[in-house]
Amino acid sequence: MSTKAERYRSPWLPWLPSLLVLWALVPGMALAAEFRSGDVVQVGPQEVIEEDLYAFGRTVNIQGTIRGDLITAGQQVDISGTVEGDVMSAASNNRISSAVRGSLRAAGGELTVTGPVGEDAVLAAGNLRLTPEAQVGKDLYLASGDARVYAPVQGELRAAAGTLTLSAPVGQDMHAEAGTVRLTNEARVNGNLSYRSERDAQIASGAVVTGSVEQLPARHAESRGPFLGVYFWLRSLVGLFALGLLFALLAPRFARRVTAMLRQRPLPSLGWGAALFVGIPLLATLIFILGMLIGGWWLGLFIMALYAFAIALSFPVVGLFLGRWLLERFHKTGAHLAVALLLGLVLLTLAGRVPVLGALVALATILFGLGALLLSVVRGREPAGAPG
Repeated sequence: MSTKAERYRSPWLPWLPSLLVLWALVPGMALAAEFRSGDVVQVGPQEVIEEDLYAFGRTVNIQGTIRGDLITAGQQVDISGTVEGDVMSAASNNRISSAVRGSLRAAGGELTVTGPVGEDAVLAAGNLRLTPEAQVGKDLYLASGDARVYAPVQGELRAAAGTLTLSAPVGQDMHAEAGTVRLTNEARVNGNLSYRSERDAQIASGAVVTGSVEQLPARHAESRGPFLGVYFWLRSLVGLFALGLLFALLAPRFARRVTAMLRQRPLPSLGWGAALFVGIPLLATLIFILGMLIGGWWLGLFIMALYAFAIALSFPVVGLFLGRWLLERFHKTGAHLAVALLLGLVLLTLAGRVPVLGALVALATILFGLGALLLSVVRGREPAGAPG
């Protein structure tokens, strides 16, 4: 019986031998990887995966042991087993209670971390919680609307948040840019505290800062007014709109195929986009290093140039899909492609101006766009029902 996971794995089979050879040349990288996708992706409590795991689905539940790295994305992601490598996770609702022996990189609307992290943690979420059990072995970097840190941090803490609450020790300096900064009685900063905010930090009497405390002016107070912001927004909108029109005019069939792919296969697009987002820079770096030794180093730069172009193209691709979807909701199916593209890009670029939310929207746009572009290339034909 053919499963969804098997259908999306097959286009990559010709590439696997080459990838395995490249991975084998890099010390510390896994020799193989396992790919799973579907509505529900489950790794049972007794299951042990001896390699890297790429897991993408509406619901992802990891209860077993992953010997390598874990890269996952979905609507609901629960990681409660043990990951001996690094974790990269993106989800609307992200809950990580497993022990992560490497680094943790996670993003979501709701993100809760209750397990220890052996190395660095890079986190982005609308609402972020780190419980006392989620101690961070090295540095913590976060961006959030509301961030509450109850977990000890061995290294430094750098944060951008609407509201930041620290209720745990920090081993080194703390730097924050936030609307409100709070240090409770349990907070201890073993270094300097510098923060950028319009308000004075709320530092409880029991909180300890061993170094200096410095308040810097909020960034928007240093700006040249709203007209400059409107200028930069219009400049980015015009550039992306021109790129989208050029794409649609030069490759109209492919443009239709990509937007249809986003409509019909959003989760595989997100999953493969996350894999490309992480994997291409690593592959390009490896090729560049090998090229310095045996020749062909410029191939690594060429791959990174294509990667940058694909990231830029992701915004018109997702904008065109979003604009068409909205117009269909209002029964405007006969609208010109340029109207749909402009509508979608206006919404995306406006959302990108919102603190924290903008970063999440940009990341989601890149992941969906990269994945849809890849699936459209490897399938080589338009999905059924592609709009004309």
